[in-house]
Amino acid sequence: MADENKKYKKRAVDDAGIRLAPAPIKNSGYHVMPSVVQDFIITPHIVVDEPEDDGQPKASTENDFQPKKQDISKRWKRRKRAKNMVVGLLMFVVTAAVVLPYILGAVGVWLDDFAFKYVPRDFGALDNIVRAFKLTESVGWKGAEVKAIWVNAVPDLILMLGLVFLAVNMLKSLYAMIGSVKAVNYTEGAVVYLFTVLAVFIAALVGAEKIGVAKIDFVQDFIRGYKTSEMFSLVVFALGYFAVSFICTRVDADKYGYMK
Repeated sequence: MADENKKYKKRAVDDAGIRLAPAPIKNSGYHVMPSVVQDFIITPHIVVDEPEDDGQPKASTENDFQPKKQDISKRWKRRKRAKNMVVGLLMFVVTAAVVLPYILGAVGVWLDDFAFKYVPRDFGALDNIVRAFKLTESVGWKGAEVKAIWVNAVPDLILMLGLVFLAVNMLKSLYAMIGSVKAVNYTEGAVVYLFTVLAVFIAALVGAEKIGVAKIDFVQDFIRGYKTSEMFSLVVFALGYFAVSFICTRVDADKYGYMK
């Protein structure tokens, strides 16, 4: 009985193995797909987002570089001296044109035939201060008359302060004309002279009879009557001198390293 059970189990296992195992495939019964190779070319590139309103920068050249102090060469010094001489000559001529009316008034040359009031009489600082000294000497250097003389000379003393700074600018221009390498600043003197002229101009607008400045009408005397207005000539010359001094100072300024 035991032998028959073993034979039955063995036969059942063999039958199950035959049912579960697939039949082998012959080599001629299937086909292999050919291999396919596709080349992909990868090209790297960089994309930079630029502002829309930013134009293309210009290429840097040798003109964009100014030598540092320790790198200054003889060639650079020659160019700097030449620039100083040109700027100094221009400033000397312009400063002389502003100072000359006061000098002409002091020697009695009024140039009344000019198309405008080039030589001032009421605001001729040098001439009026010389007269003040002469009158003071004639009355004995003391008393109420002397006080009144110098009170009336206050506008001339204010303008005289500006003339002192113009004289300093003339000395600076001569210093530049002799071949100086150092940059020269002319703006400071021009600012002081402009302020002195504007101070007298404001006194004339509001009227300052106590210091000898008669009140003027801005439209009638300053604008319409510009040809005969001393104040108009003084203000225009002071503003023009400041503009020229500022430009010349900027042109003559020292620049080291790469320019910004």
